[in-house]
Amino acid sequence: MHTISAAAILLSLTLAGCSDSTDTNTAGAAASEPSADTSYLDELAAKQGIELDDEGTGEQAADIDPQMDDAVALDAGTPDAGDSETTEEEQREWERERDSKSLLGRSRDKGLDLRDQIQGSTAPGDGLAYTLSEEEYAASSGLRWEMPESWRMAVPPRGRFAEMYIKNVLGNASVSFTKESESTRDIVRRMQGQIISATGGRSRARITNKAVDEHDVQIIDLDGTYLDPGAKGGTKEQIFYAIHAAIFDLGDSRIVIKMWGPQDTVNQSVQLFDAMINETSKQ
Repeated sequence: MHTISAAAILLSLTLAGCSDSTDTNTAGAAASEPSADTSYLDELAAKQGIELDDEGTGEQAADIDPQMDDAVALDAGTPDAGDSETTEEEQREWERERDSKSLLGRSRDKGLDLRDQIQGSTAPGDGLAYTLSEEEYAASSGLRWEMPESWRMAVPPRGRFAEMYIKNVLGNASVSFTKESESTRDIVRRMQGQIISATGGRSRARITNKAVDEHDVQIIDLDGTYLDPGAKGGTKEQIFYAIHAAIFDLGDSRIVIKMWGPQDTVNQSVQLFDAMINETSKQ
């Protein structure tokens, strides 16, 4: 008859207690596993006016069983590893898609969706406007001008109903849209006062007349030293500048579309500017 020592009994009870404790802690850790907080993406999307697909939210992903995800993926058409027509790249692509169904994957997809929508439009900052492609135009008095693809919409200052921005390594230029009550002659005279000739005298505008959408339009060209009236501490002189503008005569008012900036940038942008003017449409 074997005698069981008290030490052996105590050791057995201790091991059993440790085993139960480990299981309890493991279950508790699984139950309290933190979920990915994607609320900041919702707030960012709301500020930018973007609607995200609810299917990509972390809240839904937290309720989905990973095993159920695999079953759904299989039913939806899992590539067969033995299928000769399934390439290795397709297999990896499916695996990436399957992995995106996880909690962190869904959070990632939601962030990428928001990023793609933001990158597909003009980024705000430096005076630029946040716009979608269908919003990138200027309009007034029943007329509409579509912005060239390489330009950007800017936040217009007081007195302008629209402004566009041209980024160029040779120097950036601007295109302003204003509605004026002055006569065409007075508007041209004002532009001539903004640019002086290389010798310091008054510049003379080169004027071309054309008809656009049944409206008389004058194309104005000036180059020389630009006098920036908005500069701090007085007038700032910008040498080798140019103005290329279009004045639409509406009878009782005029629409002035003026591009100005470094002469090289303006010259490179004349073709896009003229195309925008020639393609004026009714709003």
